[in-house]
Amino acid sequence: MLTVDASVWVNADSPAEPDSASSRALLDRIAAAHTTIIVPTLLRVAVAAAISRSRKDPALAREYSEKLAALPFVRWIALDPSMAAQASALAADHGLRGADAVYAAVAQSHRCDLISLDHEHLTRLPSVLRVRTPAQYLASQ
Repeated sequence: MLTVDASVWVNADSPAEPDSASSRALLDRIAAAHTTIIVPTLLRVAVAAAISRSRKDPALAREYSEKLAALPFVRWIALDPSMAAQASALAADHGLRGADAVYAAVAQSHRCDLISLDHEHLTRLPSVLRVRTPAQYLASQ
């Protein structure tokens, strides 16, 4: 199973950015196969924020977030007290930012590979969790 970080979602729809093709290919493969992915509810917020800030288009950000919420292959995990405690421990132990720790906690607690383009995920978590870029994941399949 997979947890896909917001960095991948935003990158997939940003063709001018490096790795965009791999991010798009990964999300297309997940959708085509109806592969269940497990993500924090925070994903909607993170994607809307990134799109609104980078593209200066609040309507597009809201639309993207709503479409994301409607995807049938996504299992949403809320940040309850138990998940918050796990994310807090990961943040403290591995020097992660708050949102990054939430994605890591979801992936860890549901035994998922974390797919991310975030440098801190990729460099600080391999000792506790399998973390790969979209290109690495696709190459392994």
